[in-house]
Amino acid sequence: MRVFIKEVGGKFILINANTGEEINQFSDISDAVKYSLERGYQLPLRSVDGEFVVDKEGNPVYINEKGILELADGTLLEGCRICPKCGWIAYWEEVIDPDKEPRECYVCPHCGYVFDCTPEEEDIGAGD
Repeated sequence: MRVFIKEVGGKFILINANTGEEINQFSDISDAVKYSLERGYQLPLRSVDGEFVVDKEGNPVYINEKGILELADGTLLEGCRICPKCGWIAYWEEVIDPDKEPRECYVCPHCGYVFDCTPEEEDIGAGD
């Protein structure tokens, strides 16, 4: 079962990610994590700083058994990768490089890191 932890009024509530049903409440997040792991519940992806990762709409993000990013209901997150700098979700989008040329890159909205850009034709070089 996929779960997530939500802080409400200083308490940490463990919630079933598919039904929204409350499973249990804790006074400390580490107790909620321990409880989840002991019961085999799947928690969302965690970033480098330990935060649980959510998509742009605030939905918890999970990694399935094949290493693919998805939402609690199994919806695949396409055009996304894990940011190598902070561990959040980076999205495939067009950016303008320093030469004012458009390029397709992964951009992390959490830390601003831009990586794995698709080179433009002139960057690759012409064939022989």
